[in-house]
Amino acid sequence: MAILVPWLAVEQLDKPWIFWPLCLMVILSSVVLRWGKVQQLWARVLVVGSLIALMLHYLLWRSLATLNLRTPLEAALSLLLLGIESFMMAGYGLQLYLLLHIKNRRPEADAAALAVKSGHYQPWVDILIPTYNEPLTILRRTIVGCQALDYPHKRIYVLDDTRRPALRELTLELGCEYLSRPDNRHAKAGNLNHALGHTQGELIAIFDADFVPTRNFLTRTVGFFQRPDIGLVQTYQSFYNPDPIARNLGLEDYLPQEVEIFSRHYQVLRDGIETALCYGSSFVVRRSALEAIGGFVTESLSEDYYTGIQLTAAGHRLIYLNESLSAGLCAEEMAAHIRQRQRWARGTLQGLFIAASPLRVPNLSWLQRLAHLEGITQWFHSPLRLLLLLLPLIAAFWGVVPLETTLRQWLYYFVPYYWLLVSTFRWLNGQSRSALVSDIYAVIQCVPLTLTVIDTLWRPFGQGFWVTPKGSYRDRYRVQWHLAAPLLVLFVLSAVAAVLNWQALHTKGLLLAWVWNLYNLMILALALYSLIDRPRSDPYDWLNVQQTVELHLAWDKTTALWGKTIRLSEGGAIIHLHQPLPPSAMGVSLTCRLLEAGIDLSGQIVDMPNQTTLQIYFDPLTCAQYRQLVALLFCEPNRWQWQKAPNELQTLWLLLRTLVSPPLSRHWRRIMPSDQAKAEPRPYSYSDQK
Repeated sequence: MAILVPWLAVEQLDKPWIFWPLCLMVILSSVVLRWGKVQQLWARVLVVGSLIALMLHYLLWRSLATLNLRTPLEAALSLLLLGIESFMMAGYGLQLYLLLHIKNRRPEADAAALAVKSGHYQPWVDILIPTYNEPLTILRRTIVGCQALDYPHKRIYVLDDTRRPALRELTLELGCEYLSRPDNRHAKAGNLNHALGHTQGELIAIFDADFVPTRNFLTRTVGFFQRPDIGLVQTYQSFYNPDPIARNLGLEDYLPQEVEIFSRHYQVLRDGIETALCYGSSFVVRRSALEAIGGFVTESLSEDYYTGIQLTAAGHRLIYLNESLSAGLCAEEMAAHIRQRQRWARGTLQGLFIAASPLRVPNLSWLQRLAHLEGITQWFHSPLRLLLLLLPLIAAFWGVVPLETTLRQWLYYFVPYYWLLVSTFRWLNGQSRSALVSDIYAVIQCVPLTLTVIDTLWRPFGQGFWVTPKGSYRDRYRVQWHLAAPLLVLFVLSAVAAVLNWQALHTKGLLLAWVWNLYNLMILALALYSLIDRPRSDPYDWLNVQQTVELHLAWDKTTALWGKTIRLSEGGAIIHLHQPLPPSAMGVSLTCRLLEAGIDLSGQIVDMPNQTTLQIYFDPLTCAQYRQLVALLFCEPNRWQWQKAPNELQTLWLLLRTLVSPPLSRHWRRIMPSDQAKAEPRPYSYSDQK
């Protein structure tokens, strides 16, 4: 200790050298981001080694040179802050280590798919679609998408846990099987287990009611099961609607889906040591392996996660194919978004209390158990993030300094580590999210998830399964006051603390607390903006699909107009024309041919923002037209391209722009129907005509 403390006394360093670690990290991150790829081992080793070295350097300094132990209260808060940092860094350090073991399953999938395509390996696959009260419009899309799969030996079963006659009629109309049961015991897990006794396929593919597979889903996954040790193959999950946070902030064109960081990053990390998670949809499982463990786990709300663990414990491999082969709907309102995360948190934490816990089941390596433990304790980050919002307030109102340092020390020890962490965060997670956006998501959910964590630890099985509502629409803004109230209180207190601390900035340690508080103010303001749900009065999801279009207006059917779709949905299209139309074309009927897809449709012009851009709504579709359109919109291979998150500087600019000019005060929408056209929600456009 006597040797280390003088080494940590940065004041002894000459001023010109104080910035050398920061300069080194700037150069290092620039080199890696410019010429390295996360798939390249040398680049990962360089970044991971540098981050771990700087992390340990920072923690050593924090432990030996920054603690304030003058009074019991100051000591408690100082040690609490160090404990929070150490806990979070330990989890991140494990993730960094796992980055060195990542695998690319795509070449393996390419080789395995050859036997499927040639017909040498095509076992029967039962496709199960569990449903609980989802709108029939969503289920119709999923069923038709499953029927479009390029695979001959498949049977499709709709598992109706609400016993709806209308859904039974829909399955008969579309030509698939309908299963129901007399009760709803064990929710989704019970529904799936009931179906196991009424199906016979060697393999089972499962899709949630809102998930639509691409045509090649089974071609890319079934081939893995030629190896007898493979028990389950989980695939990447994409989403075709923006998450509510990005949408409410007006940044849906810039920010990828919130949960895609899980598919694009965390699943890849876990698959390197074969601890990938089964997450309930878009996976294929071997029936014999599932039956050998007694079916889906029913003790937890996260039946998918713990079923995967049981398969691994029984000696079956669970692997992850990092390839987007399906897409679904995410929660469309903030209340549903938060409740979904609360269900995930409760279901995961129940693993501490059930027999299928990864900490107790056999046949897992110590590294696999450690990775599962890190995944479970991830939910404790919400209470810790709440404490990080409160600590600057305690420093401001009580004058308690939890961290004793100088600006020079902070520049030498913290800034280089933080710079490298932030600058490489997006690069390491597959460009799925920036660090700033990650913190906004954390703050938005920190209060409700903290309450859920506490309640789960106190009474782990006190809440039942809750289905996330999908397919909703509304014609006005809605403030989620029950979620916004605690954050609003924290924002007001942080603003008062910033004013009060202005006079005490010369005090040792309070300058950093003041800067920390200002950062919290910015994140809290953005979190509050995101809790104002924007209107969604159109029931359709408009996708960026480009098709060459040939139009014939009703007033002149002999003259063809040419253009290209900008956006397309099951109900209409937004088209850019190569030649202008007169304003009198508004409301005119027309016929439309999507040339590349070969789909003929009819409709009406409902909006003309300008003479070369028009929006049409389709007339009710025949069954054949509907199948063609769903296949085009959702089922084409490589349909779902990964959106890249902006870098940290770009993200900072977007967030500051949102702070100055929030979505409520400006026109954030992309080209959409006019307000007049959107005044009344349009009914689903489908005809029973065959």
